[in-house]
Amino acid sequence: MKGWRIWALVAGALVAVGGLALLHVSGNPMLLVLGVLMVITAAIEPIYGRPNGVPRGSGWQPTDERFIDPESGKLVTVWSDRTSGERRYVAEGDHTQPPT
Repeated sequence: MKGWRIWALVAGALVAVGGLALLHVSGNPMLLVLGVLMVITAAIEPIYGRPNGVPRGSGWQPTDERFIDPESGKLVTVWSDRTSGERRYVAEGDHTQPPT
């Protein structure tokens, strides 16, 4: 796990602990619910655009979309399957078209 996820998990855990205390004192579960939602979101939120290799199949084409992957620092190109609309993310250097 990288930086922001760790901070979000810690913040969510602290909010949940505060919510438990508030629930015990006042019976109001809202802060506890918020803390649990923060932890769940940070734990299961998918990382957008994790680079893979070039997808296999004849329908895949690179698009004009490019971005820098925050984890690897590599330039990533978005590939799209024109038949299904599915998208894949390919790191720079992995852009050779595979055999179909």
